[in-house]
Amino acid sequence: MMRLDRHPGEAGECLNCGRHVSESFCRVHGDEKDRAHRCLGCDCFRRVSRGSAAGVDVDLVDPADDPNRNRGQRVGAARTDGGSR
Repeated sequence: MMRLDRHPGEAGECLNCGRHVSESFCRVHGDEKDRAHRCLGCDCFRRVSRGSAAGVDVDLVDPADDPNRNRGQRVGAARTDGGSR
């Protein structure tokens, strides 16, 4: 199904870093207009699951403020081994 209530370039794009995010990610984690303010490429899962992708202020250290604190696998570092690591 094609969404007609979005503008080109807006659908499936993180508002913070511009990376592609799926429509289901936006629907589940995004705001009331299905927009993702943060994604797993620019934020950690703990913050996203607490609402940072919906634009909510979260009481966890932001990776943008302290990048070494929330190290780990990111969407931007996609696995090419088929997930066997």
